[in-house]
Amino acid sequence: MIAPPQRLAVRPTRFRPVVAVPARDEEQRLPLLLSALDGQSWCRAGDRLDVVVVLNNGEDDTRGVVERGLARWRNLAIDLVEVRFAAAQAHVGSARRLAMERALALLPDPARGVILTTDADAVPSPDWVSANLRAVEAGADLVGGKLIGNPEEEALLGPGFQQRAKAFLAYADLCDRLASLLDPLDHDPWPRHGDHTGGSLAIRGDLHRDLGGLPPLPFREDLALVSKARAAGARLVHPLDVRVEVSARLAGRAPGGMADCLKAWLRAEAEGVPLLVEDPDVVAARLGLRRAIRSLDRARPAERPAAAARLGIDPTDLFDEEGRFVGGAALVERHAAEPPDGPATVPVDAASVQLSARIAALLPDRKDAAEAA
Repeated sequence: MIAPPQRLAVRPTRFRPVVAVPARDEEQRLPLLLSALDGQSWCRAGDRLDVVVVLNNGEDDTRGVVERGLARWRNLAIDLVEVRFAAAQAHVGSARRLAMERALALLPDPARGVILTTDADAVPSPDWVSANLRAVEAGADLVGGKLIGNPEEEALLGPGFQQRAKAFLAYADLCDRLASLLDPLDHDPWPRHGDHTGGSLAIRGDLHRDLGGLPPLPFREDLALVSKARAAGARLVHPLDVRVEVSARLAGRAPGGMADCLKAWLRAEAEGVPLLVEDPDVVAARLGLRRAIRSLDRARPAERPAAAARLGIDPTDLFDEEGRFVGGAALVERHAAEPPDGPATVPVDAASVQLSARIAALLPDRKDAAEAA
């Protein structure tokens, strides 16, 4: 039986933050996260930061490590929850959902609260909480934080891995730059980054409540929440000043997570397999489709069915059960969502060259094009 959380750390500001962290066997890493949260600039006013930590199905001494460190983390009000899920539910999705639900319960007014979730092996920058709140104050409903690999741990994986990671990040940045040109969003302008995962994700409390919480999936539960929010018309932003350092460890906790990706890259490097990524032509086509779908919001109601059909969308999919237009944002998530693992068919360096050329053609100022590339 889990006791109801107590409301702590009241701070008289427009938005109140609560941090939600899932953790499993993190006796080594969790203290680093808690120390980083304890040192947040937000705490300098003298108020304590609420942090919900859900320990799920653990076998090590994470609870003891946290309890022994409470006196050291004087800026934190830690709600420590230990739970043992049934085998089918013993995964990060269940733990993160519970942590975020507990965080929501700590907010006296969800419309004036922000739930920030991160991973137990992450280390947020000192301004992480404040930077997230600034973005929400400016009108964001969700905030994705930029993930930065731990340089010491990445160095241990060897120069081949580092080169592979550098090439992939350059490709991902170019994809996002192209997105900012082909499918621009006024609320999320360039410059920005492209991360919005559980390593650093903030969401308004009332939006989290209205969406019914985070989907309790065994992996990519974070991306599922973002997709639900986007479909509902929420404004997701990617400020460059929201930053979190993430681990490059190979022993992960979630299937299909960062550790599995790193191990796959190491195997491919050892076998001489080139790094393949999604074809830039496919990326560009999807971005164009996303923009065209959004334009349905501006179309006359009588013209929408024909316009949707031209985009390959069944006109009956435009409406909900009560016959109301669902909106372009929902249709984008249904018909042109960002695939976490698109078909990888093009060598990364060649793909980056193609993307750079596309971006240059779209930017009238060659100096801007060079900087974008």
